[in-house]
Amino acid sequence: MKKEETTVIEMEKPETQKEKRSDVQKEHKLLMDKNEQLLKEMQEREYIVNFKDKGVYGRFCKFLEKDCEWTHTTSAGLIMLYNNVKQEKVKTKEDDWNGDIVLRSINVSTLWQMLTTMKGKGFYEARQFVELMAVIGQPISEAVKQVHTDNEALRDAHQALAVLDQKLDHGDLIEDVKETKESKKKETKTSKK
Repeated sequence: MKKEETTVIEMEKPETQKEKRSDVQKEHKLLMDKNEQLLKEMQEREYIVNFKDKGVYGRFCKFLEKDCEWTHTTSAGLIMLYNNVKQEKVKTKEDDWNGDIVLRSINVSTLWQMLTTMKGKGFYEARQFVELMAVIGQPISEAVKQVHTDNEALRDAHQALAVLDQKLDHGDLIEDVKETKESKKKETKTSKK
């Protein structure tokens, strides 16, 4: 048997280029601004839920007023949801009301949580629940999906900020920014937000 020689070629590792601190700081600032804008939009965003008619809307209001179970962790959510739903009552008195009410983002999540944990007794309560879910189940489910999508965008922005914070605090960066006590204080405050 003849021995074959194998030539070993050593490959040089490509030198990873260091990032400039100023570039990372700019990216951090842009992401902070985007994050702030996203938070503001999410707080103001509204979702339409169709209640079909005044009867369904009325039964839902009655449920919130008298029958909705709550705990110390859900009581504030119930109050906000109830106030939001009651503000929409004016629309139900209009002759051309199409069944739509507008819920704010936090109230969509609260409503979904309450619907999925709802309990009752007897045939009549069960029938009312099924009728309610048949009417608002689909629209509220779609609104919840949109809220989750919006929250995912916010989580992604927070993760990207965490990576940039890590780079700024512990990364191997080209120091092209002269730090003053003032800029260090400012950077510390923004990374704590």
